[in-house]
Amino acid sequence: MKANNKITKTIIPVLLNYGGAKKFVVDMSSEELDAARKSILRRAREKAFSKGLPIYYSRKGKLLAEHPDGKVVIVQK
Repeated sequence: MKANNKITKTIIPVLLNYGGAKKFVVDMSSEELDAARKSILRRAREKAFSKGLPIYYSRKGKLLAEHPDGKVVIVQK
């Protein structure tokens, strides 16, 4: 997208429908919550990467973007 002859980036959210848990979150053990978290993150990553989009997350106070080719860049310090 161009604005005033400058290229601007637009963040396009990837909507992810998840579910299928056999229990409510409040009834899950810590092991079940961890497994659910990993499953949701894996599916979100797969969906974004399949569309050629990066995923964004923070680590050590920095906002990072991980691209489908594996490149991780600092978006914000």
